[in-house]
Amino acid sequence: MIVATVGITPSPKRRGDVLEILQAIRGPVAAQPQCVACQVCEELSPGSAVVLVERWESEAALREHIRSESFRRILAAIELSCCAPEIRFDYVSRSDGMDVIERLRGSLPRPDGDFASHGVASTVGLAGGRSGGKEGGGS
Repeated sequence: MIVATVGITPSPKRRGDVLEILQAIRGPVAAQPQCVACQVCEELSPGSAVVLVERWESEAALREHIRSESFRRILAAIELSCCAPEIRFDYVSRSDGMDVIERLRGSLPRPDGDFASHGVASTVGLAGGRSGGKEGGGS
């Protein structure tokens, strides 16, 4: 899996334009084959970044996306940044979930305040640690 992260720091005057572009491409990008997730996140403090996070099942799918019309629009949003954008492509070979927390902490509080040393994931509804479908969203 590849996680693509694009951090854009627009001027306050252009922030709305950047958000509009990224929100408009979120659905079409998420619908592309092998796109696991596409999220637009907004840091809330003044002068903060707007961050696009995409997760791709394969490098081939990411390459195709980078050549797409949707990515041309992402490049247009990047051009609105008032400083150098932060762009990263992280290649992930393994993902773990709640089981890591259970293993490292031994026991966790349950929602009712009691502690459990086994079955925490099923208690809090996070069994498996992975979703089977596409993630929605943004902030």
